[in-house]
Amino acid sequence: MRERITFTENDRIAVIAPHPDDECLGAAAPLLLAPDRTDIFVLTDGRCGNPAKSTDEEAKIRKKQFEAEMEAVQPHAWKWLGYEDTTLKKHPEAVDEIDFTPYTKIFLPWHKSRHPDHRAAAIMCCKAIHRQKVQAECFMYEIYAPFYLPTHCIDITDVLEEKRRLIRFHADQGGQEEITLSLNRFRGSQMPSDPKCRYAECYLKTDAHELAYNPDLIIKLYTLREDPSLEDSLKEKGIRIKRVMPADYLQVLKFIRDSFHPAWASEALAAMTNGACFVAVRDKKLLAFGCAGANAPDYAGPGGTIPEARGLGINRALVQKSFRYLKDQGFRYAVSGSVSPDEIRIVERVADVIVVEGSKGAYDDLIRR
Repeated sequence: MRERITFTENDRIAVIAPHPDDECLGAAAPLLLAPDRTDIFVLTDGRCGNPAKSTDEEAKIRKKQFEAEMEAVQPHAWKWLGYEDTTLKKHPEAVDEIDFTPYTKIFLPWHKSRHPDHRAAAIMCCKAIHRQKVQAECFMYEIYAPFYLPTHCIDITDVLEEKRRLIRFHADQGGQEEITLSLNRFRGSQMPSDPKCRYAECYLKTDAHELAYNPDLIIKLYTLREDPSLEDSLKEKGIRIKRVMPADYLQVLKFIRDSFHPAWASEALAAMTNGACFVAVRDKKLLAFGCAGANAPDYAGPGGTIPEARGLGINRALVQKSFRYLKDQGFRYAVSGSVSPDEIRIVERVADVIVVEGSKGAYDDLIRR
């Protein structure tokens, strides 16, 4: 049975919207039922929302539409952060200026959404909530795709037309009204114990402090799906995947330490001694690295690609290489620690995985912990 979310006079509510319309698509209830206690934070400018417009023109349109919506709904406060649409994962600092401590309820996008901005916003907010030691209730909202098992709901039958009005402020985002209200109607039909509830928003209550830690993975190496053409396509771009030889240890360790993290360089050194550190090189320049057997014989990772070389398939090629090494060692399963949502999506293209939610055991014995 899903629990009902109720708002009291003592509540302070924050709604995090990666794009200017997410707040009314997924979490209109606090806006409409408790506007005087609700603050809205829009993280990006929405410039990629309409391919028929130039991105600069669309960014201006989206801001005007959002301002009109806010004028209509009159929330307690709203803030436009204005980061470039689709780039949130490059800006983990985006939520640093948000003070989460006053809030009792925080509404976030789903951390497993298909949209990268939604995923990035959820994780960076959870990390900020954890850093600030906030004890608010946190709920993730759904857009387009329903949760498998939502935990909470809000009956929006009485404010449905008001929600429709808010969505229509974002008129150039075609199809949103029909998709969103159909989802709300579907959710309402799942409330047989309350026949008066015809439309509902559903939410997933989450522990932000647990999600602040990236989860560990168990990788099913026996499901390894290698794409032999991937390295060939990289070669056509002048990029080669190589095993690190001892004569290159210092150069590669400096690259990892300077481009990523000193701790990753330490792990890579362990992988190098096992002959299981691989790099991507173009014109003698290091672009990326990937490791196996670093923290344990069956360990996959760490790895990383410099920003200017991302999106070419290099990371997936290195993951393939690392997994092949471990499988050839006789392992049926591998473990990887503290894996980000975007990294999980890459790994899932190469092999089946089990996500160990809330876990941080792979790195729990570090001296600094």
